[in-house]
Amino acid sequence: MIPKLTRRAWIRALLFSGIAITGGVGYVSSKKLERVHADIPLVDLPKELDGLKVGVLSDFHAGAFTTKEEIDRAVRMVREESPDLIALLGDYVDGAYSHSPKNVEKGSYVFDALGSLKGPLGTYAVLGNHDHWTDADLVREKLSMLPVVILDNQGLALDNGLAVVGVDDYWEGPSDALRALRTIKPESVVVMLSHNPDVNIQLRGDRLVRLVISGHTHGGQIRVPFINWAPWVPCSMKYRGCSGLIKETDRRWTFITKGIGTFFVPIRLACPPDVAILRLRRA
Repeated sequence: MIPKLTRRAWIRALLFSGIAITGGVGYVSSKKLERVHADIPLVDLPKELDGLKVGVLSDFHAGAFTTKEEIDRAVRMVREESPDLIALLGDYVDGAYSHSPKNVEKGSYVFDALGSLKGPLGTYAVLGNHDHWTDADLVREKLSMLPVVILDNQGLALDNGLAVVGVDDYWEGPSDALRALRTIKPESVVVMLSHNPDVNIQLRGDRLVRLVISGHTHGGQIRVPFINWAPWVPCSMKYRGCSGLIKETDRRWTFITKGIGTFFVPIRLACPPDVAILRLRRA
């Protein structure tokens, strides 16, 4: 004789079934890498820079749940777009479960993949909080072996009027936007790379930076469908659950990529991973 389930047992069964289904859907979603395109309308953008393409990759979290094949695919997607410039925004390796330099070696396949990236105007990199939680110096050493320019609170003016500046991680670096901008001429079109979009707090009143490109938030990673709410995002309230293009001032935009990997659990809900292709446009 099959025992009759109590009301409490039915509720428990439904709850666990719901969790299992949600987890399964979230895991599948975490593997559906998107290619996001966005035009960035910039006031007073010189004609020479109109149409310039920037490839963006962030939050790889190699060594945890992101496989070599997934990172290879992300790199390949960016290469297919033939960007003029490539931005790498940190969290190359994962430090969620243990803050150990061994994690850098465990996730070293990310650096093998990034070595194939080339843009006519260069590839530029900044570090994220997970890189610091493992071993920032070792991550820098790995990146320095690639055709990559590491920007730790530094700026670099290019010959075409564009300037690329990068800051160290906002939490762990620390980031120093003023130092990064110190050598940049006022007439330059400045693109700032920062793992964490909260660097905009350091840019209050600034009119030099035209575009901030960030990751870190994972776009929320787990969002409640329909209401687009994320229960937890490691940044200020302004960027909770945000991704894509955000207008900061009349002259500055922020673009936040959802990144490639996942944090803590291999699940993304209503928030698939992405690589981004940005195109500067005259407003």
